[in-house]
Amino acid sequence: MIYEAKFLGASAVLLICAILSPEELVSFQETADTLGLSSIVEAHSEEEIDMAVAAGARIIGINNRDLRNFTVDVHNAERLRSRIPENILCIAESGIQTAADIDVLRKAGVNGVLIGETLMRAADRKAKLQELRGKGVPA
Repeated sequence: MIYEAKFLGASAVLLICAILSPEELVSFQETADTLGLSSIVEAHSEEEIDMAVAAGARIIGINNRDLRNFTVDVHNAERLRSRIPENILCIAESGIQTAADIDVLRKAGVNGVLIGETLMRAADRKAKLQELRGKGVPA
């Protein structure tokens, strides 16, 4: 799938620690690097963060959604951020619904957020994005 992603024009791939062995993670990152693709290594727990760091991840996405039961805790990224060295980019994923959520994550040192469902469910996506950025709804 990494080769397909490159062929289809992707600039990055998502590697999910929960479904990969440490050896697969390293191998897939090397394949992506060889093809000029960035790898976002997704983790949900302390163990997965440690696995991603040990594998040499340069971008770690902390998933606030537990893939085992699909519960969401927006504070998961806030708790786990401190396990990631400052030279590794940290992205908070899932469950981000408000500008206050983003502010908490920013204060925790998260470098970016991935927002999907909140924008997809919004009647006015542009207004919701402005709201999430803390700019309020346009008049």
